[in-house]
Amino acid sequence: MDIETAREVVRAAFRSSSELQKLLGTLKGRCRPDEYQECARNIAAAIDTIGVSLIDKVLAEHPELSSEIETSISKDGRYS
Repeated sequence: MDIETAREVVRAAFRSSSELQKLLGTLKGRCRPDEYQECARNIAAAIDTIGVSLIDKVLAEHPELSSEIETSISKDGRYS
């Protein structure tokens, strides 16, 4: 995968994880505690899978992206 495609994959993975994380607030307010706990575990598993399956794989192929991502997050609070 070329580096521009790798960047797009990382950005999409971060957006997906962020959207799932935002959903937790809604679920906490609308679900029973047991339902929320199950959803929270499943969301955590999904975010972990995104990290391992996409981000880790891309960074293994393009390790130079790690510092680029860290710099962007430090500066802007996100990878853009």
